[in-house]
Amino acid sequence: MIYQKLNSTDVPQLFHLMQQYKKSIGEPDLSPEQTAKLKSAIAQSKIQFYVVKHNDELIAMCSVSIVFSTYLCAKNGIFEDFFVSENYRHKGVARGLTSYVFEDMRVNDVVSVWIGCADIDVEMYKSLGFRIPLGNLLTWSSQE
Repeated sequence: MIYQKLNSTDVPQLFHLMQQYKKSIGEPDLSPEQTAKLKSAIAQSKIQFYVVKHNDELIAMCSVSIVFSTYLCAKNGIFEDFFVSENYRHKGVARGLTSYVFEDMRVNDVVSVWIGCADIDVEMYKSLGFRIPLGNLLTWSSQE
């Protein structure tokens, strides 16, 4: 297994994995407009995907978007799009991927990584290293 940052040659596979992820959580596929926006964000380094490859196939992914927070007056990451293909679950892939991401965050002076998740996933994320509760995560949407 190879843990790495997404490279441009793997973007088509990333979108295939993204569709698997969306399906697994009951969300609709990315629209052509969403796909174009995501490709642009990746190209402009507004979001960084981390992937796991096995035999040149992407089998897992997550993304981190970096923001500056006044809470710690430092760079923080927002962790999203966490997905491991069904055939590779319970084999240490998730732990390896999050460890890889956390080390990259350390190297790049990101002081914390935030995640919002469903109640059912809290214990899993705690076991992967997300241990510090930070209140409640709420969102606002212009699409309501």
